[in-house]
Amino acid sequence: MKLSYYSIFQLLVIGLTFVLLGSCSKEPEDIRTSLSGRLFAANSAEYLANARVDLVRVNYLKYAARDYILDSTITDARGNYSFNFSVPYQIRHDVYQLVCYYPNFYSTRDITGPFPTGGSHFNLGGAQKYNPELHPYAWLKVKLNFTSPVYRFSMNPAFGEFENTVIHYPSQEEFVVKTMGNADNILSFFIYTPDSSITIIDTIWCGNNDTTFKVINY
Repeated sequence: MKLSYYSIFQLLVIGLTFVLLGSCSKEPEDIRTSLSGRLFAANSAEYLANARVDLVRVNYLKYAARDYILDSTITDARGNYSFNFSVPYQIRHDVYQLVCYYPNFYSTRDITGPFPTGGSHFNLGGAQKYNPELHPYAWLKVKLNFTSPVYRFSMNPAFGEFENTVIHYPSQEEFVVKTMGNADNILSFFIYTPDSSITIIDTIWCGNNDTTFKVINY
């Protein structure tokens, strides 16, 4: 049976309509990213070999943030790393980061790591270059030399640390805290005397990677 030109035209219109509807309902494609770079020690040309680098998507649950590791690698002898990954279009606005670990260096999860810009260290899509940096530890040795009554001593969190140094009824204690290398660090400490209205507040300057020794007299 031969079809009329009008029938053929109707079939073409119907077919084109299905094609257009199908294209409108098609899900956006995943965002493919090729990310590479080198891991360096902060403020230097020293690259970090055999360091662990995690590619993570940060999940925020109320007030807590947890990493969902998408991939992990180890830097080569010259500190190079690379990732090839896809991100679903629907979650392209989530936070994606690199988390790097190296012995005696603060990881990027600590407050000394490079802070994200606009929620991420890099952009999604295409070929991206990013060179993360880690800050090395420096060490601060503190000796307390208290001869006057003191019921509490505290020091602000050292860089990368989350707990205060607190000593009750101190006298001749010694302790060590980690500070951030390659930077001018100022740590505050507080001396609480029996008269709570008198609180002595002072600071310790810690420079670069050298070990700093500080005696606090009171």
